[in-house]
Amino acid sequence: MDLQLFGISIASAILGITQLAKRLGVADRYAGPVAVVLGILFGVLSKVSEDPAVAAWVQPILLGLLTGLAAAGLYSSSKAVAGTPEITKPSDAP
Repeated sequence: MDLQLFGISIASAILGITQLAKRLGVADRYAGPVAVVLGILFGVLSKVSEDPAVAAWVQPILLGLLTGLAAAGLYSSSKAVAGTPEITKPSDAP
């Protein structure tokens, strides 16, 4: 069973946030525990968001987070495909 919050698969959010944490310096060996903690947090968030007053705030925050993660993934994939231009120094020859 895939946990969903507002029709969005939480597994994809956990994957994206875990990858972001690794890029920000979290060691690879801690990626598993980070994902587990995120899973617990999203599970609690899904239960708390059953209250309509809380859902009014949680939904836009979650959608913004996932949109940002998607944009970051798109940016890094386009950099990987296009490559980074090689910067050459002008020669010292007269």
